Amino acid sequence: MNSNLETKKMIEMRKDVEPGETPESISISMIDQDLKNGVSKSDMAIKYNIKPWEVDRMFEHPLLKGRRPSKKRPLSFTFVDDMSEQTFEAAQEALDPNQVTIEDVIAEANEEVKANWDEHTRVEEGMDHKGEDDELEIPTLRDTLDLVKEQELEMEEDSFEL
Repeated sequence: MNSNLETKKMIEMRKDVEPGETPESISISMIDQDLKNGVSKSDMAIKYNIKPWEVDRMFEHPLLKGRRPSKKRPLSFTFVDDMSEQTFEAAQEALDPNQVTIEDVIAEANEEVKANWDEHTRVEEGMDHKGEDDELEIPTLRDTLDLVKEQELEMEEDSFEL
């Protein structure tokens, strides 16, 4: 019932914007608050007792350009938060036990980066410690293709017909 009263008040507020006297100055923060309260441009003209073109001129300012009033849609019922944080976390885990958290994703990415960095460091250290006669063996494309072909042949030999 409380939310119905709030709904009525909001509707009344939007319909019954009372004409006021034109203030000596109107600030961006005043207009911002009006927008947050759902006051439209036409309602602002009434509220501040100014002409619609003056409201349009205010909205040419970069901080107001393209802004629209918030549409606060009140619920037709009272919504109550009756869950503690622990209950909420337990409910979340019960929904999907395989749910991945952002912390899990970050930890996994950090592990991959560390592993890649370690591999990079080992390769660099191997290059630094090589003598002039020692060469670092880097497989060529031909070597890689030969290795793949070998593995395919092994797989064909290991397969059998049903």
